[in-house]
Amino acid sequence: MVDSIKPTSASGVQSAGTTGLSEEEKQKKAQEEGELFEFNANETVTSGAQLDEDTARTTVQSYISSLKAQYPKLAAKLDSYYSHLDFEALLADAASTSDVKAYIYNETQSLLE
Repeated sequence: MVDSIKPTSASGVQSAGTTGLSEEEKQKKAQEEGELFEFNANETVTSGAQLDEDTARTTVQSYISSLKAQYPKLAAKLDSYYSHLDFEALLADAASTSDVKAYIYNETQSLLE
């Protein structure tokens, strides 16, 4: 039987991907990431139905354009990523335009850091 439980301290724990960043830089990065995933009331959200390829392509183009606007130095890499994008894999994983954005964000995260 356990006599007592000691809570562990979380001091000194840093979020992944923000090591060495000042508080201001961390807040800026969190805000940028939040803006990338803002929900638009006009976004297509399907329930059980598969997202069509035209909608996915339009969403990807729009999202990559917004990434290029935020990261102009990475425009060529983002264009290359788009030209090699496997839409079959994307459509297999995505059910909404928000899913498409999350997929692209995850796939391009290494470029953005």
